Amino acid sequence: MPNLPAIPSPTCPFCSIAAAYPPIPPSSAIQKVPPRPGSTESSHAFLILSTQHVLAFLDIMPLARGHILLTSRNHWEKVGDVGVRVGEEFGKWLPVLSRTAMRVIFGAESLAEEQHWNIVQNNGERAAQVVPHIHFHIIPRPPLGSPGAMTKSPSWTMFGRGQREELDDEEGEELARRLREELAREVGRVKQEEGIDLDVDIDHKL
Repeated sequence: MPNLPAIPSPTCPFCSIAAAYPPIPPSSAIQKVPPRPGSTESSHAFLILSTQHVLAFLDIMPLARGHILLTSRNHWEKVGDVGVRVGEEFGKWLPVLSRTAMRVIFGAESLAEEQHWNIVQNNGERAAQVVPHIHFHIIPRPPLGSPGAMTKSPSWTMFGRGQREELDDEEGEELARRLREELAREVGRVKQEEGIDLDVDIDHKL
């Protein structure tokens, strides 16, 4: 049944992150984003985006440098649980975050044909969903053997598979900062070229 009631889970790490980080304008390019005072260590995230409806942050066990998770602020387990309005938010931010990540990882002057990435979304344990809170993976795919590639075999890139390595705190903070700065530029570009202000959250009923 779509748009099931969103009930926060006390054991869900993504719910903890959502509670720790209030919405901030994506154009703000804040240098450092601390969690709310009193937040637990498990709620810390390398935050990139925090709106009324969705959050994006770096995966702490990335498949590649710049591996981003985009999740809902409210708790739903699977993509079929959310209504159309929340689905629109995912659809709105996936292209924006993809362009942001590609410019940071491959370079601002990189050509479209040089930019390769996965967008993966898993539903349920048999589909390899680890955290039971809806989320999308944006996984840059640099050439095999290049810095940040991590994956050794081309076959592992299918369906977002590959080797994982723990993200270093210092590297995570710096990379998240660069992604926030690039996101702010992308938000400005969208406003100028498409006439859409991504700083304004549409008042969707969650």
